[in-house]
Amino acid sequence: MGYLRGGKILRINLTDGKVRCDPVDPYAERFVGGKAINLKILFDGVGQETKPLDPGNLLLFGTGPLVGTPFPGACRVDVMAKSPVTGALGDSGMGGYLGAELKFAGYDHLVIEGRAEKPVYLSIRDDQVEIRDASAIWGRDTYETPAMVRQELQDLAAKVVSIGPAGERLVVYASINSGTGNAAARTGLGAVMGSKNLKAVAVRGRQGIKVARPGEFLEGCRNLLVSIQQARFYHDLHEAGLTRIHDREMRALYELLGNATGECETICEGEFLKNHLYNRVGCFACPVACFDSYNIPGVGAGTVKCSPYGDLTWDLQNPDLMLFWKVFVECQRYGLDARSLSNAIAWLMELNEKGIISSRDTDGRDMKWGSPEAILPMARKISYREGIGELLADGLPAAASKIGKGAEDYLLITKGSPSDMHVPPLKTRALASAVSAIGEDAQIQPFLDSVSARRYVRAKDEASFEEAIRRYKERAEKEVGLKVAADPRVTDGKAALVRQDEERTDLADITGVCTWMTSFIGLPVDAAVMADFMTLGLGTPVQAEALIDTGLRMHNLERAFNCKCGLTRKDDRVSKGYYDRLRPQGKLMPELGFSEDDLEKMKDDYYQIMGWDLQTGIPTRPTLEKLGLADVAEDLGL
Repeated sequence: MGYLRGGKILRINLTDGKVRCDPVDPYAERFVGGKAINLKILFDGVGQETKPLDPGNLLLFGTGPLVGTPFPGACRVDVMAKSPVTGALGDSGMGGYLGAELKFAGYDHLVIEGRAEKPVYLSIRDDQVEIRDASAIWGRDTYETPAMVRQELQDLAAKVVSIGPAGERLVVYASINSGTGNAAARTGLGAVMGSKNLKAVAVRGRQGIKVARPGEFLEGCRNLLVSIQQARFYHDLHEAGLTRIHDREMRALYELLGNATGECETICEGEFLKNHLYNRVGCFACPVACFDSYNIPGVGAGTVKCSPYGDLTWDLQNPDLMLFWKVFVECQRYGLDARSLSNAIAWLMELNEKGIISSRDTDGRDMKWGSPEAILPMARKISYREGIGELLADGLPAAASKIGKGAEDYLLITKGSPSDMHVPPLKTRALASAVSAIGEDAQIQPFLDSVSARRYVRAKDEASFEEAIRRYKERAEKEVGLKVAADPRVTDGKAALVRQDEERTDLADITGVCTWMTSFIGLPVDAAVMADFMTLGLGTPVQAEALIDTGLRMHNLERAFNCKCGLTRKDDRVSKGYYDRLRPQGKLMPELGFSEDDLEKMKDDYYQIMGWDLQTGIPTRPTLEKLGLADVAEDLGL
């Protein structure tokens, strides 16, 4: 075991039952950890011919070097595979306690391949690794499964992740769940796990983590915690939580979209919070505790933050918060991505409104906007492939193809991945979604573009608007070198804003730190801070610039993986539904949106920043060689 690392990559083949450990050091120098090392293993191990649900696909769990230490927010696990949603990269992050426990057991990464003949689960207790029979728990939900696994192992402290009925039935939007709130929910990784007949992974570690300069590291963590607690946005996060912050933003966002119903009771103002919130909880080493925890008699317990509230209320014109909670708890139990569910329901509601489908197509239920009869059964129907759920379980593009009648024109997806429906379709958002390796990445929402758009909507005239965004233009000039980047009406500088957000999230992904603890939202954790703590932890100098370069290397590697899977510039697009949302309505002026020409112009700017070929969108050989990825260039035939 080296400093800051478990030192090992645990590889388990479910087909032949073989288990081996590889050293992490050969990967760490170029890729540091977390998502970047996962990507390199996936790139080397999965070819274009491998289908997402084939035994040859790899399922990876990866931690960063800071995970398991007292560094605030160092809790994340990157989960990765070839995706049944995108047909290319599948990637999703997960908080909670699994990452720290993997490190305590001596492992930085877990790589699972093959397919078991019958349902199994993995038990990892330090050096003792077992593939155990899961026949008795197959069919159980993600609340029941961890309890049954811990009981069988006689270890209540084991950290368990599992799939539910959706993953067992290979629903492409199935998630991998941890506890009652954390999940690797995006890109269908639960279906990949189900395709391997793998029900759960249980981890228990007792080895701890070695730090080169422990005294200075601990003192630094204490000082950093004070700095975080003094930041303005910390108080919003800690006192209100992400769900209620998200809730407060919903009306402003829908003011731009022009389709707020005016009926949705806000979580932070209504009776739901007062009557049912019983605790605030957080992940390992988290000083914020941004999750709201509820336990409602007759419905069930769970923890929630951020977008599921908007997904299951505003997006469906559903004003009933009890209905929201019932559906969310079902998503957690069944192991189903709440955003994908919401997107699918909203799509059916719009098709019903347009006369493309009727109740005859949806098991006799009228898919009216906001209808509890339409909303409540859908999580189970999709998870168990019942009735209309069978049509939706293989993904919305496949469902649209079967329905026909122009149904695909109403999809709101990118690279097959259902999108966040309640974010205004501004220029940076469109570009970020189009170029994202996983099709839709809610983390990339440049602040300067969205806040300036709101100022524009509320401004009385050009002079008042210019005054309102003056400080945002000064910030844009300081951060990306272009004042005009803060003007939401133009495409200039938008690629630089997107790349800036990507750089910040890349740093979090390779170190294992929660994005919501970083400069991404104005908290004082940036590349310099991460490098300082890496230096204290490893005992050797780590430069901020080197971490930034690693993030760029990782970003090019994920692009290269998608190119190997056949994706090029033509796939960096958004669905027709995005453009339809730009039709004059509410206060969303056309100049705040984007055209196809605008998107192509921004793609040119982005590719130039990244050093990618303008015609194909493929990283050039000089770009890859400069980043130490000459082997990747060879693999791509460049």
